[in-house]
Order: sequence, then structure tokens, then C-alpha cells
Amino acid sequence: MKYFLVGVVLIFTVASSAALDLRVEHHSPVGILSDEGRDDFDKLLVEAWKLYQEHKYDEAIKVCEKLIVLRPDDNRGYAIAGVVYMGQWKMQEASDTLALAIKFSPRNPVLHYTKARADRFRNAKEDGLLSVRKAIELKPDYAEAYLLLGDLLGIGGKNFAEQITAFRKAIELKPDLLPAYSELGRVLEYSGDEKGAIDAYQKAISLDPNKSAGLFDLGRLLVKQNRLKEARDLWEKRPPDSKDKTFPNFITVLERAEKQEAARVEYEKNANDPDAVVQMGLATMDGDHWVVDGRQEKAIVYFRKALAIKPSFAMAQHAICKAYVQIADTYKSKNKELDEELTKLRTMDSKLADEIVEYRKTYQGGLRGVPAGPPPPKKP
Repeated sequence: MKYFLVGVVLIFTVASSAALDLRVEHHSPVGILSDEGRDDFDKLLVEAWKLYQEHKYDEAIKVCEKLIVLRPDDNRGYAIAGVVYMGQWKMQEASDTLALAIKFSPRNPVLHYTKARADRFRNAKEDGLLSVRKAIELKPDYAEAYLLLGDLLGIGGKNFAEQITAFRKAIELKPDLLPAYSELGRVLEYSGDEKGAIDAYQKAISLDPNKSAGLFDLGRLLVKQNRLKEARDLWEKRPPDSKDKTFPNFITVLERAEKQEAARVEYEKNANDPDAVVQMGLATMDGDHWVVDGRQEKAIVYFRKALAIKPSFAMAQHAICKAYVQIADTYKSKNKELDEELTKLRTMDSKLADEIVEYRKTYQGGLRGVPAGPPPPKKP
């Protein structure tokens, strides 16, 4: 899930001048640039592109239909329509329409590349690979195409070597292609080469005029390595206008790790203090609500230990109930155990029991709560 979301962000942000460039045959946005001498087709090209840029997608499609009627064998009407469909998040229509554009201009690498992007968005890996490889065949120095190739190779597969090769090639061809460094870093991290990943993230930061590319990925990796002080320093020194568009955000991961570390230190000093034991359990349980990874079960061990030390400790029983609410949201069979634990809590503290009843009604975990990441272009 995370990689898919990251991939979506990646394709929309890289090299818009290449990706959405409709300089398909004439190497100008829509052909003729001066008003003088424009025929109806040229004027409609300008209008369609302007409507696309204004996000007036339905109107743009109507103009594209006129373009296709006027010149059914000119790729540009189909090309603009394909990009408009992408703006509407109609990726199948986009792919099909761009295929028609390619029919009339088969040696245009930008068209093949743009079709590959549409295929990526609809998770059509093989179609996307076919298109992006054709783009590379036609334009061997097409850095953005190698970047997209690496992303497509990551769909449903773990052939990290091929992905790494593609991203490195993109960087070789275009050393300032910042997303390639971030993607290379992520794949290196997934493959176990954390040192290589850190180098890639740091290179992205050094090349970015805003000093934010790769920063949040680096921060998460530092947290993963328990280098919390370095991660905190990175956060504190981040550019003020930098935005973390991935989930969970770096600061969320960092703060969780810091809380867990503080709870661990306190627990190790006071292993028989029920408050310290409960806090250790709560820190263990903290995490993304859409992730099911057994952390609640691990936390319950601490909560039961706190009850063993202090049988009347209602907050420990409250924490057990809260953990079971989260577990039962995914594993419905656990509702029976939740009911039993809730009965115990009610005998200890009825107000806390009422809190759990309300929490049970409102809690939503699992995939229902997954943040969608940066939103796609608005649908009509």
C-alpha cells in the first residue's frame, strides 16, 4: 500500500514538462504559437489545452472531439483528450485514447511515455512496461521514462535489482531528477541496503534547492534505525515550507518512537510500577489504525502484568478493553473476549466502561481508515 501511494505521488510530480508535454510533433505546446495564420484546428488546439490547464475537463473533451472530427488522423486531438481523461482519473479511457494517438504517431516517445503513466495509474503493469520500454527505445536518453520504468517494475514484484538499475539509469541521464533519488532510496531500503538508501536520500536533499526532497524518507529511516536524536535534529532543521506527503508522516513516526523510548527507559527503571508498565503497553500499542501487526496483543501482555501487580488498577483494565476494541475491529471473533474484559472493567469503574462502549461504537481501523494520500485530480 505504502509503495503504491508513493508511486502515485511520484508519477504526478516528476518532469511535468515531459510527462504532460503535448509538444508531440511540433515541439510547441499545441503547434502554432502566433495568432496570425491559425486555422480552426490550431485555434481549437489552443482552446483544448487551455481548458485542460483550467481543469475544465468536460469542456476540453468536447473540444477534443471537434479536433478529431476535423483531423481524424492527427495525433494531437487524441493526445490532449488522453491527458484530459487522466485529469478526470479515467485511466482506462486515457490509455485507450493515447493508444489512438500513438497509432497516428508511433515514433513519438512522449506519447508512449504518457500512455505508460495512464497504465501505471490503473495498475496495468504489463501494458505500462510495454509502453515505457517503447519510449526508451525511441529516446534512449529519456530519464523520466527510466524513472517510470522503475516504478512499474515495483508493481506486485520484488525484483529490486531491476528497479535499482532503472533508477540509477534515470539519475545517470539526468542528475537533477530528484524523485529518482527518493525512489532509489526506498528500493535500496526495502532490499536491505540501508546505507545506500541514506546516501540516496542525502544526495536528494543536497541537490534540492528547497532542501526537502528525500528529507522525510531519510527521517523515517533514521527512526527505524533508532537514531532518534539525528531524526529529531533533521526535523527541527527542516525547511519551514516543506511538506511531508506520505503516510504516516515522519513527525508522527518520530514522536511515536520518542514516546516508546521514554516509556521503555521508565519501565526499565521501574519494572514493578503499574503506571510505568501501563505506559509501556500504551506506547507499544500506538500505531497506524489501518495497520494490523499484532502490536495490541503485545501491549496486552504489559497491561496484564500491571493488573498482576495491582489487581484494582482500573486504567490497566481500561487499556486491555481498548486493545480488544482495536483487535475485534479486524477479527470479529474477538468480540466475545472484549465483552468479557468490558464486564470486568464495569465492576471496577463504570465511567471507564462507558468510555470503552463509546470508543467501540466510533473506532474504525483496517483499510477503511487508510489515508488516500495526495488526492487525484477532481472528478467532474
